[in-house]
Parts: sequence; C-alpha cells; structure tokens
Amino acid sequence: MFLRNRINLLALVIVLFISLPFVFGQQADAAASAQDLQTSLSVQLFYDPLLKTGYFVREGKYLSFATDQPYLALDFKQIAKVSAPYNKEGVLMFPPDTKRVIENYYSAMQKETDGKYSVAAILIDPGHGGKDTGAIAEFGSTRLLEKNLTLEVSKRVVELLSERYPNRKILTTREGDSYPTLDQRVEMANSIPLKPSQAVIYVSIHANASFNKNAKGFEVWYLNPEYRRTVVDAVTVQEKGKDIAPILNAMLEEEFTTESIILARKVYDRLGSMIGDASPGRGIRAEEWFVVRNAKMPSILIEMGFITHPEEGLLLADSGYLRKIADAIYNGIVDFIDHFER
Repeated sequence: MFLRNRINLLALVIVLFISLPFVFGQQADAAASAQDLQTSLSVQLFYDPLLKTGYFVREGKYLSFATDQPYLALDFKQIAKVSAPYNKEGVLMFPPDTKRVIENYYSAMQKETDGKYSVAAILIDPGHGGKDTGAIAEFGSTRLLEKNLTLEVSKRVVELLSERYPNRKILTTREGDSYPTLDQRVEMANSIPLKPSQAVIYVSIHANASFNKNAKGFEVWYLNPEYRRTVVDAVTVQEKGKDIAPILNAMLEEEFTTESIILARKVYDRLGSMIGDASPGRGIRAEEWFVVRNAKMPSILIEMGFITHPEEGLLLADSGYLRKIADAIYNGIVDFIDHFER
C-alpha cells in the first residue's frame, strides 16, 4: 500500500511538472497584442502614442480604448469595464478579459451580418486601358488619356473600400495599363461566387468627351429598365422549371434595376456634394451600355467629366481633383451598402 501510494504521488508530481509550463505558458500567452487582434479579427488599428488612445474599426464599427485606462467604448454607444490595455516594450497589449470583450464584440457583429442580405463583393472597373486609350484631349503641354484618369480614380476607390471592408471582396478589372475586353470585365463580375444572401455590385468609371467644347459635367448611368435580359442562371432554370424561371427572371431584373438606380443616385449625390461647385451634374440617365446590360447585378457607369472641356479638362488633369472624385464615388458606394443592408 505504501509503495503504491508513493508511486501514485510520484505520478501526480510528474503530471504537475509536465503541466506547469503549459499552465504558465497559457497565462503568459493569454494577453494579446494589438497586431494579434488585427490579424485574427480582420480589423484596422489606429493608435496615437502621444495621447495614448486608439481604436479598432471594421466595417464602420468602432471599439475605442486608452492605455492604462480600464474601459472600452463600443461604437460610441456602450462602455465596457475591463482590465486596462498597456504598453509593454513598445507593444500594445490587451489583458485576457479585455481581449475576450473585443473578440465577442466583433464576433457578435459578424453573426448579425451573416444572417442578413449583404454586399459581399464590389467590382471596380477602370474604363479602357492598354491599347484602348479611351478619349484623348490636349491643352498646351497637357495631354489627357481617359485610361489613365479612370485608373487613378479607381485605385483610390479600391484602396478606400479595402480599408473599410476588409472582410469583403474588393476587386478591380485592371490594376495597371492592361486591356481586359468588355466580355472579360463582365465575366469577372458574373463569376464571383456568392452565398444565397449575398450580392455583388459593379461600378464602371469613365471620362467623357464631345465635339462640342462647351459640354461639361458629370453623369451616372444605369441600364434602361425596358431592356430585357436573362439574369437567372441555367442551374436555377433547371431547379425551378421552365415555367417558373421567366417569373424569377422578371423579378430579378426589376430588383437589379431598382438597386442600380439607388446606387446611381447615391454616387451622383456624393459627386454633387464634392465637385458640384466646379462641375455641373448632368443627371442620372438610362442606357444600354455593354457592361451594365451584361452584368447580372446592380451596376452603374460613371462619366466623371468631359476631358474635352477647356476648364474641366484641366481639372481632370489635377490629382487632387481626381482624389475628390474617388472619395465621392467611395462614399456613394458606402451609402448604398448601408441602405441595402438595412
């Protein structure tokens, strides 16, 4: 009995000895660095080392903190009492309970999003490219190529959308001076895999030109509602039957048209707010452009101004002005997503 007890005691000591590094390791590793949270939760981090304050943000949801202060502000609406974040050798650290609050906050937000209709992907299409320069205009030593202007604006829009929506697919038809065909652009949009509750939107960006040198201003186009097209795929036709498919197709056509008009209005209004003092709005218009008539989703085409107008052309040659246009397009898309997902 004595020998058996000693053996049992020895076994217990061995188990505890083996377990101790694991237990203490867990405790040591339980706190999370800001970088760890950024990676695991797909959030952005902004931190001011002078004020010792910062915040995480994902898709417009903010979580604010201050080092050495035992509180978190959840989207400026709620306060959570936690262990204070701290700075350890230049690394922002969040204690275990603080980490859990942050994780639970963004997990709950994700569950809420998963159960709703959402815009899962956005495809930005810089018009023209490569061998296709698009419209060309010259003012003294300034030479404008539409393909360059659309790419500059599109890159900025993609950058802003990627920062705001790290968990969504933010795509572009071209990243440089390449020439995807119109069919390739549309196919890229139509082939994006989506879940039943998810949607994709298509935004094509162009600059206008006219033989009339007085033509000036921005426009946003959507597909003419009277244009008939097939938006229901072959799988749906097979599953629902040939009698039901036309009804579903008509409903989807109407839905895409309505959403395209709303998207066009949101972008148009933002452009008016941003550049309306320099460029007149020429309205929201309907037309059967190739990309909008073949994209099976809400889609718009933006004409951001006339490069052939002496004054507007010089504006479009300015990167600061193009940045304003990009910011307006970005904000219009965000306005649409907020509307759509409500």
